[in-house]
Amino acid sequence: MTIPDPVGSYRPLPALAALALVLSSGARASAVTPQLVSARAGTARVDRNKPGGPTPMVQRGLILPSGLLDPYVSPFVEHPIDKDYHRLGTSFGTTWGIVPEVHVDVQIGPYYIGPEPPPGTNRVTITGRYLKTRPVDLGASFMTVFDPNPSHPFVSYVQPGLPAIFRPNKHLRVDTGIYVPWYPTTDAHLGIRVPLNVYVQLADRFHVGAASVLVVSDLRDPHTNTSVPFGFTGGYSAGPELDFLALTPYVTWTRFYSPATGALDTRSFVAGLIVDFIIDLR
Repeated sequence: MTIPDPVGSYRPLPALAALALVLSSGARASAVTPQLVSARAGTARVDRNKPGGPTPMVQRGLILPSGLLDPYVSPFVEHPIDKDYHRLGTSFGTTWGIVPEVHVDVQIGPYYIGPEPPPGTNRVTITGRYLKTRPVDLGASFMTVFDPNPSHPFVSYVQPGLPAIFRPNKHLRVDTGIYVPWYPTTDAHLGIRVPLNVYVQLADRFHVGAASVLVVSDLRDPHTNTSVPFGFTGGYSAGPELDFLALTPYVTWTRFYSPATGALDTRSFVAGLIVDFIIDLR
């Protein structure tokens, strides 16, 4: 799996993505959660009869195979943007391979402990794959984020996207894509998110990665509404193929660079651990 999208598949937690990583679903992330990016692309496992260990992360695909369930939990600590305190939080979710080449990722939270805790949001992401080759996976996704806060619109935003995975060799993987969030409020507007997550396989069970994402929260004024989160992640996969357990620590600086000011912000961050495992429903 990947860490959550760092820019916030759910507010205000930023995952590459999603990579869930630094750089869904969907961690999905879904979560560093993505916010560093990729909803939780890359959770796929391979042949259930394979006797060896889990598939190395860089060789996993975009879609979780049908009949598999991938529950996950993501505790984290964050320093919110423009705040002078830290707070704790946790997200819960699961990815389910509902049919061949399609999975759904449902995430609850994050729920916070600490100063000014915002209400937890919930999101549902459906991802399908239309191209599957050894070096390239291409897909389409649709995410809806729900906000239970009565003072906010129930549908916080919807986000169609085109995720992509490139595996030029057995040691390197690049996750990217393009996502267009639409905020259906009284001030309705569109944004755009372009993640870039890079993972290197150190051994069959260990990988490291870095992730970033170009975030334009309002296309009506891109100069003042653009930010570039950045982060690092790692991962350890334990157990045989279908008794899978993955541990994915990550850290994301949620407003690492703002083009409007030219400033770097290393005070605002989210750091956590994503724990997920596989259940075979077949």
